Amino acid sequence: MNKRNRIKLTLFFSLFTILFWKSPLLSQEKFRKSPPYPEPLAELKLPEIKPTYLSNGLGVAVIQREGLPVISLKVIIFTGESPSLRELPGIATLTAYMVSRGVSYLTASQIEEIIESVGGKFYTYTYPDYSEFSFTFLEEFLDQALNLMSKMILQPTFLRREIENIKRIMYYDLHEKNKDPEFVAERQLGRLVFQNHPYEKSTFNEDVIKALNQRALVSFYDRYYRPNNSLFVLTGNLNLQTATRKVSRYFSTWRRKELDYPSIPPLEPYDKPKICLIDLPEAKDAMIYLGNIVSLSDQDVFPFIVLNQVLGGTHTSRLFMNLRESKGYAYYAFSELDLFKKGSVFFVKAKVRPEVTYASILEILREIEKITREEIPSSEIEQAKSYLIGNFPLQIQTLDKLSSKISEINALDLGEKHWSKYYENIMLVSSERVFEIARKYRLLTPVVVIVGDKDIISNYIQEFEEVFVYNNKGILQYTIKKGENE
Repeated sequence: MNKRNRIKLTLFFSLFTILFWKSPLLSQEKFRKSPPYPEPLAELKLPEIKPTYLSNGLGVAVIQREGLPVISLKVIIFTGESPSLRELPGIATLTAYMVSRGVSYLTASQIEEIIESVGGKFYTYTYPDYSEFSFTFLEEFLDQALNLMSKMILQPTFLRREIENIKRIMYYDLHEKNKDPEFVAERQLGRLVFQNHPYEKSTFNEDVIKALNQRALVSFYDRYYRPNNSLFVLTGNLNLQTATRKVSRYFSTWRRKELDYPSIPPLEPYDKPKICLIDLPEAKDAMIYLGNIVSLSDQDVFPFIVLNQVLGGTHTSRLFMNLRESKGYAYYAFSELDLFKKGSVFFVKAKVRPEVTYASILEILREIEKITREEIPSSEIEQAKSYLIGNFPLQIQTLDKLSSKISEINALDLGEKHWSKYYENIMLVSSERVFEIARKYRLLTPVVVIVGDKDIISNYIQEFEEVFVYNNKGILQYTIKKGENE
């Protein structure tokens, strides 16, 4: 082969190599710009959640899971903190705690021993709309667990000394939590968006606990702890027939009584922004909670869930990618949607460096404004839908998560659309519907709560026209106006 032919051959192979390696790079660049379309999801078979009712009105729902040695029992009282007396917020929480603090012939310590003997754990939760008692135990002790639960629900003693013990526990628990910036911010946001609404009572501070008393507790219990205001959710290796028979055996003497439940109005959103600062001395960072009421119609719930996922549902959502990955302002930034019977709260939470507090709030508002101005690309909507559907089984993968989900659906009257029809409702959401929802609700008139060291943060939020300064108990201290000294 002569020199000229060797040069031609070398140039040919060089050109071939360049073309060969360039193609994957182009393909990779295209991949980066166009997220892959979600793969088909496996069918999720969900059990029915419709309860059956005993003659006294007590509801019983069963989620059968064969082969499990543990049973999860959730007792739902369809009354939370919202009907508590205005001057006695916290009475619903105290009542729920006291159920396990002594019954006929059993002291609080004896109840704890029985719970341990059945391999159990017992927890109490109180929400604005309902109270929940969570009891997990070994399957073989179903009768003993139901027997104990019947005594706690039907025969509480409400001794004064135990009431005082629980009040002390409640007081010091809140006192300690009030050192946590995220807890303080979330609770203050609740106080403001629920202001002058019955839900506001669920945000009580520790100072009101001392006013709680035995008389008010007994009155609350007698009024709302009724079988026709309750639901039992059992999850484990048992069927509805067995569960109903056993629950009836221990709770048939629980007498039905008509309920005189106070009317609770719908939640109303703020129509203009409000900036609040809570001083938490020596806090190193700034905690931001920003949100408002969104009274979603049934048709709007799922488009809004998808919207929330795009905006701040995960580490790959817009808020996190902007505030943490791009700007480097935040340790984290997420958005959430909390559902209640009388409305919903949409909020953003972000932990940021103090010196970028103002800039971070502006970026959050810009991201929210962007989704009200520009339609989200279909590829981004599809990715959000894929995540929501794929993540749903993870929300119910354990016995406790499964029974908690069923309890919440029943307590808030969410129905089958949030259970067996969840996949279908998410898949039907389009980019156009999300855009329509984004413009429909007041997302740009939020309450903004900032928690941190006032001596540091106040230097970085001077651009706000007016800042309301509260203490960590939610009590207004004073107002700072732009251009004015404190």
